[in-house]
Amino acid sequence: MDTNAKRPTQAAPSGAWKGLLVGLLVGGSFGALIWVAWRALPQIDLGLSENRLAQQLSNAKEILTVWDVLAFPVLMIIVLGTHELGHVFGGLSQGMRLLLFIVGPFGWHASSSGPRFVWNTDLALMGGLAAMLPTRGGASRRQFLVFIAGGPLASLLLAILAIASASISDPRFAAYFTIIAGTSLGIFLATLIPVRLGGFKSDGLQIIDVLRGDRSAIERNTVLHVFAQSLDGVRPRDWDPATIDELSRLDSQDPMQRASGLLYLLARAMDCQDHAHIARYRSLLEESVGEYPSGFRQSISIELAICAWLAGDADAVRRHINASKGGFVERSRRLLAQAALARLEGRYGDCERDRLLAIDALVHASDAGQRKLTEDQLAMLQAKS
Repeated sequence: MDTNAKRPTQAAPSGAWKGLLVGLLVGGSFGALIWVAWRALPQIDLGLSENRLAQQLSNAKEILTVWDVLAFPVLMIIVLGTHELGHVFGGLSQGMRLLLFIVGPFGWHASSSGPRFVWNTDLALMGGLAAMLPTRGGASRRQFLVFIAGGPLASLLLAILAIASASISDPRFAAYFTIIAGTSLGIFLATLIPVRLGGFKSDGLQIIDVLRGDRSAIERNTVLHVFAQSLDGVRPRDWDPATIDELSRLDSQDPMQRASGLLYLLARAMDCQDHAHIARYRSLLEESVGEYPSGFRQSISIELAICAWLAGDADAVRRHINASKGGFVERSRRLLAQAALARLEGRYGDCERDRLLAIDALVHASDAGQRKLTEDQLAMLQAKS
């Protein structure tokens, strides 16, 4: 990798809160038009008096109260969840494996014991996110296209079904379904705009990248190939040397892919106890951690804390742990970092407590390969104690 570049990564994710905001703005525009038409119905005869949906929306004015605003978060969860489930089912239909699914405050991630529920407290991820892993041999263009397109198609289908349901529902639910239809249609349109927001590529930009078959698609396959080996239980020092060599030569312009590559190279260096490369990748990640999306940035901070422990730098360990609050971080890795800091500060009781908690947390680790590295590093702490 180019040591002068300053860019980070992640494995095949889709969605971000800024995309949600754009979707809500577009959907809100549809909603505003509907509201204006709704308020104007009594004064303007547009030939809609016989339209069932127009009649239900007109009647809804008489029964909706301020308490109906409480239904809005639930409606948004339905809209966001449908979009992300579209990605998930698209990926599953192509033989991909679920890594992460987030919608609002709810999240599930893969672990060695099966999907595990976690609360999402990071506002940057409230807009929803789905991450899937292709087969170990890599992903075809069709796999990625179906996975990515599944989200927008699900949003479009929900909008169609919602507007159809609104026309046959009672007034209150007709209003609810209309909100769902407008917002879901807005997200469908917004996510197809080819832009990068909050460190994530929109669905539209990802589709363009895959269709062009540019360097980004090749880099993504390399990163995911390493990730697949790790999830299958191959520890970092035993990852395929040819793939690692290719990963080390990547000069990705994509922040997500670059940071993912650096994290895997760092894990391998730690597993091989290669202190020169640990220092090198630590420096590169420290320079670029700010470019990584919030919610996943914290996982880099934990790895940097562990690197600082190996270097005996208690102040850096503390700084990186403080920067890791919130987000999605492997619990066993966080506890390892906390135990390491306690060890450096001479708090041996706290060190042993967190070390034992980390051992208990390993059963829920999502990455079986990295789990073996964590076990060895926890054993190092015990030996030093």
